[in-house]
Amino acid sequence: MNTALTQAADTPAKVAAKSGVAPHKIAIGAVAALVLVAGALLGIRHWQFYSTHEETDDAQVEGDISPVLPRVSGYVEQVLVSDNQRVDAGKVLLEVDPKEPDLKVAEADAALQNAVANQATAQAALAGARASAQTAKANIETALVRQRKAASDLERDTNLFKTGAITDSQLNDTKAASDTASAELDAVRTEAQTADLQIAVSDARVAAAKTEAAEKASDLDYAKLQRTYGSVTAPIAGLVSRKNVEPGQYVQAGQTLMSITSESDVWVVANFKETQLTRMKPGQAVDFEADTYPGYVFHGKVESISGATGARFALLPPDNSTGNFVKVTQRVPVKIVLTAAPDSGHPLRPGMSVDATVSVAE
Repeated sequence: MNTALTQAADTPAKVAAKSGVAPHKIAIGAVAALVLVAGALLGIRHWQFYSTHEETDDAQVEGDISPVLPRVSGYVEQVLVSDNQRVDAGKVLLEVDPKEPDLKVAEADAALQNAVANQATAQAALAGARASAQTAKANIETALVRQRKAASDLERDTNLFKTGAITDSQLNDTKAASDTASAELDAVRTEAQTADLQIAVSDARVAAAKTEAAEKASDLDYAKLQRTYGSVTAPIAGLVSRKNVEPGQYVQAGQTLMSITSESDVWVVANFKETQLTRMKPGQAVDFEADTYPGYVFHGKVESISGATGARFALLPPDNSTGNFVKVTQRVPVKIVLTAAPDSGHPLRPGMSVDATVSVAE
């Protein structure tokens, strides 16, 4: 028992002395053994991690950046926001001088009133033509009665003249009355036809006046719409960026005056090597860190993988058939969306660099 305790209490120096090995060599060997064990454990851990994960530092935050464009040209009356100001969707950002649009609205309104008056005149003319047609029809009935009576008198007087009951002069008067009645009947029938044609003409004028009034009403609506475009509003909620407009400046329709950068609708585009996509697919979990916030981990998932490598979308895509071929590993954009919105203390801005790690374990 005492011998065992004595042996356990031997120092490395005594052990080295007994074994004939220098003490510092034993210490170095122990340290080397510990380093080897630690390296092996670390290597196994790294092997396990990289066998189930793919990572890249070629990744950036992307987001919606909406340009602010005026729809009408004119002089800027006032600018209501400043750079990097947070705005809500629909907020008025600037006002274009409304004097000219107001004049166009007044002009269109006057043209509409004139068209409405013309329509009323055409409708009155149509009503008059219809009344004339009714009168002509009544005159036809009266003339027809007169013509029939005159024809009957002519037939009677012709028979009386044959018997000598009336003179030749009386018969001629009856014939003249009958001819006059027939002529009057033809005249009123012609008037009735003219009245019917006038109705058709007046009806066409009413239709044209209605069309003109509708056109002028549309012009007025358009002028009012153009007037509303003088107030330029934010297309989305976000931060005002790259503002390059000041009061008094003349702006053209479609000119970019500033941009609105979304703070909430952001995602990550990571450019993985093509050799890293073997097991990658949509829905896999992603952890990434932004260079702005070291140590803070964001969580997301793979939403989609691009249909082509980034080089295919370049201005001058490579054509390997035109010269000597050098194989270069291509990168494919992968879209990553956040599974939880970033908190207010760690906002993500489009363009930030990130390191993304995708779990590709089956």
